[in-house]
Amino acid sequence: MAAAGLDVHLHPLVLINVSDHVVRFRSAGRSERVLGALLGAQEGRRIDVHNSFELVTQEAGGERSLDLEFFQQRLSQYLEVFPRYEFLGWYSTGPHPEEADKALHRKIQEVGANENPFALLVDSDKMSREKASQAEELPVKVYDATVHIEQGSATVTWNEVPYIIDTLEAERIAVNHVAKSATTAAAGYSSDFTQYTSGLSNSVVMLSNRIKELLEHIKEVKEGRAPKNPEVLRQTLSICQALQSVHPAALQEEFCGEYNDATLVVLLATLTKVCANTSDLLDKFQLAYDRKHRPRHHYPFG
Repeated sequence: MAAAGLDVHLHPLVLINVSDHVVRFRSAGRSERVLGALLGAQEGRRIDVHNSFELVTQEAGGERSLDLEFFQQRLSQYLEVFPRYEFLGWYSTGPHPEEADKALHRKIQEVGANENPFALLVDSDKMSREKASQAEELPVKVYDATVHIEQGSATVTWNEVPYIIDTLEAERIAVNHVAKSATTAAAGYSSDFTQYTSGLSNSVVMLSNRIKELLEHIKEVKEGRAPKNPEVLRQTLSICQALQSVHPAALQEEFCGEYNDATLVVLLATLTKVCANTSDLLDKFQLAYDRKHRPRHHYPFG
């Protein structure tokens, strides 16, 4: 497979997952490289890397061994939820592939049911160095491995593949929300989505509290502990009617009524059209019948 002809699209969720994986490892004081699997969809030469999940490894003799049972179980779970996705490759940290990655790549190639998995590497050290300068270039590289068989031994050659960052509409909204919440949390800023949901929640709570107060007042009036105020009772009745009109059962009843009325209009129009077509057919049939049974007159010649 020629690496130059591939069109690789990285989606934000993958980069967020990998960054979170690296940060959690460094925060826990773990110095080993992270490892995970890449999921996405491939159509022709276009490859979209949509999601990822972490893998469990064990260090033995300077080499990393993969927990195959965990890998197969987690992969089957993801593919069950996302049936359009497939296993595309693996990710790790480092400026470039290491010698130990060749054995790991061949192992993943065997158990992942993918003849040519990708390798995505994140240079976490470079990311830390350039954090203060806010560099625009991401310390991320994608490699396509080519396996050559020579004299009974397999050699792996890494070819860097260009990629672009691609986002869907839902991804852009989610990433914008996460980015704003993360960068401005200290300043007390919240995104538009958070402000909208907070305002809506406060409105519902306030409405519930006011309705409870009205119920308590009506109970006191009914039990004679509070004086009757006709104006207050009329306003309460108006509120109850407004609440009743937006009740799910009332909305469903109103929708069914409008649906039945619209359906009846359509049926009446169809019936009128059928009657017109039937009348037209009867007229044509009557005309053809009259012509067929009309008496013929013979006129002598000469």
